Amino acid sequence: MLSAQDNEALTRVGPGTPMGELLRRYWHPVAPVSEVREKRIVPVRILGEDLVLFTAGPDRLGLISRRCAHRNVDLSVCSWIDDGSLRCAYHGWAYDAEGRCAQQPFDGASGDDRFREKIRVDAYPTRSIGGLAWAYLGSGEPPSLPDFEPYGWRRGFTEISVTVLPCNWFQCHENGVDPVHFEWLHTNWSSVQRGPHDRSYGPAHLAVDFDEFEFGFICGRELAPGNTNMRPLSRSNSVSEGGILCVWPYTLVTGQTIEWRVPVDDEHTLNITRQYSVLPDDQPPVSLDPGSIPYWYGPLTDPVNGRVITSHTLNQDFAAWVAQGAVARRDREHLGRSDAGIIRLRRRYLQEMDRVARGADPPGVVRGPGDSVQVELPIYMKSWFANGVSPEKFRQLHARIKGTSQASDGYFSVQAGRPEHVRRLFAAAAGVPAEAAH
Repeated sequence: MLSAQDNEALTRVGPGTPMGELLRRYWHPVAPVSEVREKRIVPVRILGEDLVLFTAGPDRLGLISRRCAHRNVDLSVCSWIDDGSLRCAYHGWAYDAEGRCAQQPFDGASGDDRFREKIRVDAYPTRSIGGLAWAYLGSGEPPSLPDFEPYGWRRGFTEISVTVLPCNWFQCHENGVDPVHFEWLHTNWSSVQRGPHDRSYGPAHLAVDFDEFEFGFICGRELAPGNTNMRPLSRSNSVSEGGILCVWPYTLVTGQTIEWRVPVDDEHTLNITRQYSVLPDDQPPVSLDPGSIPYWYGPLTDPVNGRVITSHTLNQDFAAWVAQGAVARRDREHLGRSDAGIIRLRRRYLQEMDRVARGADPPGVVRGPGDSVQVELPIYMKSWFANGVSPEKFRQLHARIKGTSQASDGYFSVQAGRPEHVRRLFAAAAGVPAEAAH
């Protein structure tokens, strides 16, 4: 059980809050690069701030306050890009990527720019890596952006799915240090959903183990013998072998996926998932162009009955997080032995908020010589993801998942709702007919 005061500290992310100040020391993913290239202007809400992301040049992004300084028009709705600046459609005021007012057509017609030079809106640094656009909302010089090694893997098909959840980010992040939930929420609940009399439960957790490294937490586990088919994570593994990684400030890394639980505000989370589906090693390496990675928005609820979707692994997580309420009441919990990782995670965040208040950087912040720094991670079975699998192994994997709810659209998916065009892109990358991937 956590005190109401500590719960408040862990969940509030606005400017000036302890957690808000900690989170502003990190880079945050805000949108897929391919989405920005397609739409050119994308609304962003993160850490309680309303912003607009736009293409300010061939390889340059701008991220500024969403409201025009003139009459408070929403620039994500009424604007266009004009010579690298975002021009308000109401009266033509334009803003560059640094938030400066680049032009005031009527007021500037006299040749006097003194008024224009006084106008600025908030602007934040941006970078692109791993197929995502990133933003830094802190003060001072931004740290280097961690270039995690999965971004460079070229033997798998990568896609990005996005879903906005009506709950606080921290209850989503805690999920990453809770290995036992895989047994019940994903394996056993999936069994029950197949039929009310199906009790083909998966293997039980015998033990869980946790360790820390520079960029976060490693979660290991020991399972009883039994069938673990269709689970997106490994069978038993120790922390020394690597495992489920819960990375600062809110990232889950499994090898197959990287998942970010980005705080939109105190009661909403932007869940971004970068799924990597390993391919046969006889296929050409995939492109690393960030704009070539397809993206899609996954639904939270079924459009027919309005109920939360629970067929896929990530949707089951969504259901559990949202079911805790907009902000989980940790002062009403009763934690047990399986919650050792959650207790450890909360304690570390409370400690790091105090350190940040004294001027220190929190864990995982890299200050290197360049804009980005390559980072290796202790991922379990790393070579399997990095090098691809034999064609025969690929066929075996593909045959094993056929007909399951998690592969209803052709191959294993952590989330429901994958569009048809993404399935066809996977088929092309895997070197199989599109019909065979369905």
